[in-house]
Amino acid sequence: MDYLDRIQQEQAALIKTLQDLIAIPSVKGGPVTEGAPFGPEIARALAYVLNWGEEHGFQTKNLSGYAGHLEYGSGEKTVGVLVHLDVVPAGEGWSYPPFSGTVEAGKIYGRGAVDDKGPAVAALYALKAIKDSGVKLGKKIRIIFGCDEESGWRCMDHYFQHERKPDYGFTPDAFFPLINSEKGQMALEFQGQLKTEGDGAILRSITGGTRRNVVPEQAEAVVCFPDQSSLAQGKAAVLAKKMAGITLTDLPEQNQLQIVARGVSAHGSTPEKGENALLKLALALTPIAGKDSSWQIIRFMRDCFGQGTDGRGLGIACQDEVSGALTINLGVARTEDEKIRLEVDIRSPHCADQQKMKEKIADRIRDYGLTVTKSSTMAPHYLPEDNWLVQVLLGVYQEETGDTAKPVATGGRTYAMTLGNGVAFGPVFPGQPETAHQKNECFAINDLMACARIYGKALYILAKEE
Repeated sequence: MDYLDRIQQEQAALIKTLQDLIAIPSVKGGPVTEGAPFGPEIARALAYVLNWGEEHGFQTKNLSGYAGHLEYGSGEKTVGVLVHLDVVPAGEGWSYPPFSGTVEAGKIYGRGAVDDKGPAVAALYALKAIKDSGVKLGKKIRIIFGCDEESGWRCMDHYFQHERKPDYGFTPDAFFPLINSEKGQMALEFQGQLKTEGDGAILRSITGGTRRNVVPEQAEAVVCFPDQSSLAQGKAAVLAKKMAGITLTDLPEQNQLQIVARGVSAHGSTPEKGENALLKLALALTPIAGKDSSWQIIRFMRDCFGQGTDGRGLGIACQDEVSGALTINLGVARTEDEKIRLEVDIRSPHCADQQKMKEKIADRIRDYGLTVTKSSTMAPHYLPEDNWLVQVLLGVYQEETGDTAKPVATGGRTYAMTLGNGVAFGPVFPGQPETAHQKNECFAINDLMACARIYGKALYILAKEE
């Protein structure tokens, strides 16, 4: 039986495997123990896929819970498929339980359905079909499972300290037809002083967001007023702005007001697709803002993020033809130990000088009483369109879909960068909504099966006997 036919006949098993994997809430956190450096649930997800591999006759390896792989075939060269098992927090407002794997109207719902558990399972069953069909390969195929992609990529750092990199491959963690250009990334943490005493309205706390690479859909602040009269005036001033998605609540504590802003979540690499609740909150607080250090930070949020998502508020806007325009996302705000901490995610085009950009940002935020307390960067990644790997994968996609679209650039960061000789390849088809990092994340089952077929054909061509 042809290996592509085998993939289609495995649909029920593929869906069940994905449901089981979605049911594991593999969000980073919890006690760190030996074999579980990112918490017990991520370790459980890794154990699940490796056990699946052993049950189906693959060679498997667990690298201390940081990452793992399963492998099939033989030869001097290795084709790699890099996937990740960790997911961002579910957030609120789901129509179905986020870790249920509910199937409804031809879609499977759940955190990780499309980012990246669905594509991972599609790759597993694509490789299983190749193995079960007995076709001859001239190279090894290795599916590598990362466990820290959504946070710090410590998984890949550890993995490639102990294992040789595949010679080439892809990561199914973006879009079709193919991503051959990825922007650079900068993760920044800012910190400023929270002033809890003084005249006028006092900002007691501000909280919003879950991860720097997610557009926050909810944010809240607690403000203390000198008396009931000034509280009433403050409420009236906020309400006078007539902003949608703003809720005011009097708190039991004397003269305290809670202001809640609701936005629309999106992936941090495409912040323009969301509505940032932290920015909306900063704008709502404008009429009651005082002059102390806490309010300076609120002004910073408004001034530097309120002009758009291209970085112009920080003086770092830039773009090029290869990778497009810079994007910036204010993902997290927290008050802790009389400090205000902000987490920011920047996706920079190839033309950007990341060091100069960081220096410019540090100068800009100093005016608002903020300093850079943490930073990390990743360089951009690019393979030209005439690259052999790019041409092979594009050819497979075009054969299967009839779509002759060209490779595209993305602000998303994928494991293709760590692979070097690799690209991002699916799973989202042109015209389909991108639901990663959003509530009601889902993957259409027809698209899931199409992905499995595309990945099966791609792996066979890349690894077949020559």
